[in-house]
Amino acid sequence: MSFSWDNYIPVKLPVEWEFRGDVGLHPEIEGITGREVVLLIEKRFSRFERILAKILKAPKVVRRPMHYTQSMLWELIDGNRTFLDICDIMESLYHEDIAPVKDRVKAYLEVFVRLNVVTVFRPKEEE
Repeated sequence: MSFSWDNYIPVKLPVEWEFRGDVGLHPEIEGITGREVVLLIEKRFSRFERILAKILKAPKVVRRPMHYTQSMLWELIDGNRTFLDICDIMESLYHEDIAPVKDRVKAYLEVFVRLNVVTVFRPKEEE
């Protein structure tokens, strides 16, 4: 069974993140900077791992920097833009660097979903 992602809406889940670096290539959309995004993912330790982490003074948060195209995708996910809207913007910015755009954006979204930082909602007419 094949379906179209075009009208699906990606939404960020509550996760800490930050920008780093200078403003990069970005569309003329308010709030979109083109800066590198770094996800701050809290580590979950077992009891034994907690003891080891304390002894070794291991960080409690993993800093996961994103590729510039993933960073742009992260900024474009606002809970209102559809998959197709995001693909159109990404293609206008990166052209052949992100071709085929739908496949690349879908792959990035699948990574975000596996990391539990994004969810994707079906459009109302498909529910």
